[in-house]
Amino acid sequence: MRWYGVVSILTSLLLPVTAIFADDAFHIDFHHALLGSPQSSTTFFHKPHSNTNASLLYTVSDKAVLGAINPKDGSVLWRQSLAGQLVNNASTSYLVTAERDGQLVSGYERTVACWDGLDGRLVWDYTIPEGTKIGGLQAVSGAEPVTGRITQDYVVLALPVDPTAHITIIRLAGDGSAARWHHVDTSTPHGTPASVAVSAEHIYYITTSHGLLTSNKATIITLDRAKGKEVSQTSAPIDSEPLGTNGQYVAAIGSNSPFLISTDKSFKSFKFSLLDSPKVSTLVLDDKGDDIEDITVIHPCHAAAAPHFLLHIKGKTRQWAEVYHINTKTADVTKAYSLPATAEESFFAAGNIEETVFFTRSTEMDVSLYSSASHGQLARWKKPNFKTSPGNLKPHATVEVVSRGKSSYAVRVAEFSSSGDWSLVRNGELQWSRPEMLAYAKIAAWDENGAPDALAEELDLESSVNPLTAYIHRLKRHLHDLASLPNYLRSIRDTILQSSPEVDATARRSLVGSKSIVLGTSRKEVIALDATPPGLLRWQADLSAEISGDNEMRSIGVDSGRVSIYLSEGSLIVLNSTTGALIEHQSGSIPVAQLIHIPGSPSPAVIKVGADGVPHPATDFAPNTAVEGNIVVTLSPEGKAVGWTIGQDVEKTWILQPQPGFKIISAISRASHDPVASIGRVLGDRSVLYKYLNPNIALLLATSDSGSLTIYLVDAITGAVLHTATHNGVLSDRIIPAVLSENWLTYTFTSFDPSTSGISHQLVISELYESSAPNDRGLLSSLPTNYSAFAPDAAAARPHVISQAFTLAEPISHLAVTQTTQGITSRQLLATLPHSNAIVGIPRELLDPRRPIDRDANTTEREEGLLRYTPVLDLNPQWYLTHAREVVGVESVLSSPSLLESTSVVFAYGHDIFGTTVTPSMAFDVLGKGFNKGQLVLTVLALGAGVMALRPLVRRKAIEGRWKA
Repeated sequence: MRWYGVVSILTSLLLPVTAIFADDAFHIDFHHALLGSPQSSTTFFHKPHSNTNASLLYTVSDKAVLGAINPKDGSVLWRQSLAGQLVNNASTSYLVTAERDGQLVSGYERTVACWDGLDGRLVWDYTIPEGTKIGGLQAVSGAEPVTGRITQDYVVLALPVDPTAHITIIRLAGDGSAARWHHVDTSTPHGTPASVAVSAEHIYYITTSHGLLTSNKATIITLDRAKGKEVSQTSAPIDSEPLGTNGQYVAAIGSNSPFLISTDKSFKSFKFSLLDSPKVSTLVLDDKGDDIEDITVIHPCHAAAAPHFLLHIKGKTRQWAEVYHINTKTADVTKAYSLPATAEESFFAAGNIEETVFFTRSTEMDVSLYSSASHGQLARWKKPNFKTSPGNLKPHATVEVVSRGKSSYAVRVAEFSSSGDWSLVRNGELQWSRPEMLAYAKIAAWDENGAPDALAEELDLESSVNPLTAYIHRLKRHLHDLASLPNYLRSIRDTILQSSPEVDATARRSLVGSKSIVLGTSRKEVIALDATPPGLLRWQADLSAEISGDNEMRSIGVDSGRVSIYLSEGSLIVLNSTTGALIEHQSGSIPVAQLIHIPGSPSPAVIKVGADGVPHPATDFAPNTAVEGNIVVTLSPEGKAVGWTIGQDVEKTWILQPQPGFKIISAISRASHDPVASIGRVLGDRSVLYKYLNPNIALLLATSDSGSLTIYLVDAITGAVLHTATHNGVLSDRIIPAVLSENWLTYTFTSFDPSTSGISHQLVISELYESSAPNDRGLLSSLPTNYSAFAPDAAAARPHVISQAFTLAEPISHLAVTQTTQGITSRQLLATLPHSNAIVGIPRELLDPRRPIDRDANTTEREEGLLRYTPVLDLNPQWYLTHAREVVGVESVLSSPSLLESTSVVFAYGHDIFGTTVTPSMAFDVLGKGFNKGQLVLTVLALGAGVMALRPLVRRKAIEGRWKA
């Protein structure tokens, strides 16, 4: 009976262990879905539907991206690119709301588009006349003064971009079907600044003029809302500096009391006038003993709000605000009260509940709420200790005020800081923060050292002092560690028996390793980011004071705790890789079009390549000497490839002139870290096909105006052409990505067939072998040991090339290859799909050019894993590294080895930021999340208990056996 009990216990404990690797999506990866810097005039809270009380946060960024943000967690609900593609500095975007049906109407370039506020679906669009662009957009709602008909239309200001065109005001029907009327201004000269505003009774068209002989003035033309005919025309004097929206003279254009406001260059006073009145008021500003540097007008944009506004005044050392009231009957403006001056940076915003207007002031310490009618503070909330990095952007804020009773309010403030962080603060509590500055990343480099190891720093400190001090320091460190021993012992049980996302993430980070990446942006910022989930910022450095004019960052390198940024003018900026602090800024004398790092002494040497394609050692600030025998391939402006030998001197070795009509557009080499685990490929019959492994090969891509593409595989030492291939009908306006790794190369292009007018996307892969026959090294096997690539018969030792082409359903904008430490893990081809906004990892085995054509694979080929060749490569949904996410605007994908041979770290940047880890050969050196640690422990304990239970029986049986013997 005891045997049956033991067997039943073991049977109940030894259940099958489900060590199946579950889908790690959203656990081992991270994604920053970005919009760009939100514009103050197009950012607001709005209800997506009239039947809901919850508001969403809408904005149009300076990259012309319209998006809806969930105010609860800062997640992007939907995004739409108004330009059809990502652009920079799209400051002339417009966004208005349609209060009646929860829709949004945007304006950009020549397109007015209506979007569903809940899901971002396009409802309708309208294109203004050719030769013009949108210069203003306003909603026209309410009852018409004459007919009484309720309308929901839009007024569009079309500014001419062609000298033959004229300024046109268009009233567009609310359903986008057609224009109700046009008002064309043929008298205003081309290039005159203009704006449009709407009130409850009229439409105002404003132009401004400046002259040396005549005073500055604004011409205000009042138009009839129903027919667009001119009702009246007046003029008003203005000062040289506009204070209105987007550098215009008109403010409060979305309210019922739009007005002109301007100031002089000294900011001593400002001029004010309502658009429906010729009266002009000049008010003196109180400088509070400080030099005023900037003034911003803050006002509510709701038609029902009271005509009040706030002037945010920034002095040299302090900031304050002044609140003004407008008397619409007498057209007077009076100062109501002032908010005190503080040395802290302030964010002011205006909100309203019906006609009551509220102003909020947000600083680093607190958030305050004021009524526009009185200076009394309605509410004040302390902020937690959170600070943003310094930057060069203009900050602004948007507020939503909700009444919670007679004297209680809830306030949500969406702040955009000077560093590029977009945060939401609710009643003083930080709800979320979005790093929108990452949307401008242009170049990147891995920081392989990662975060400093605290223990390593302690050991270094102990090794640098005398033995007695080191002993005392180590004793204190061990005593400090003993204090945390009880907590560590208690955590062992939780680590073994319990599992949580935080514990799993920490454990995985310790296995994979902590990696960071340094990004350079188009806004002259350098940002360090964790390349492992959740992708947090480490530091941010603003280099706008160091980078002047049109200089750009050409290269970033991280080594020995220093971040080296090379600029286009040839200078060098060095930062601390841990804190981002500026170490030095050295001027250079050699302009840089491209930068190359080659082996040197005592550290890698820097080679600057000018616009003429000539390399120059960076002797102006880099004293390192290049090792003799380095080979560099550059491209000349004429489209030739030039090989250079660089050591003590720079010497031109060879020139490759492509075919007539062709121009070499790019040169690709193998990655600096590209280990090869095996020199041959074992076939199904156990024979070996030896790989052609040459670290000095380069892939050149040449295109022609006639639509042809030629690839050259060359020996970079001699310039000998090892392999060529030509493709016709290639669209020259498309990107041609290519990659070279180990003994294979791949490239992709889009072709056009004139006979069928069809467009196809091709992916070509080629493998290089030393011979076409297995177990044969080809000519290399018979060459002497003192073989030289410059020998006369060296050109005959060309590789055997096997190629196949595949057709894809959509184009590829960028290619990369996964990297591991030893190169044992099979590789994946990382392809960026711009149409799907996704990144796929195509298994290298499925791109094998040895796949049999027009027949099934035989027995030996199946042992190699070969499949029958199919010309169409279907992208399996399981290959999508981004899963259900839409990763927009990816410009480059980087890969780096991790501490695990099975795992490669992948990082993508451009507009969005995405990071993940991939295991092309599965995670053979780490247990998956599905592994049951508790069950394993119970199994071991059960086996131990079984051994202890069976031990007496075995001993008694052994004794009885001896007695019988």
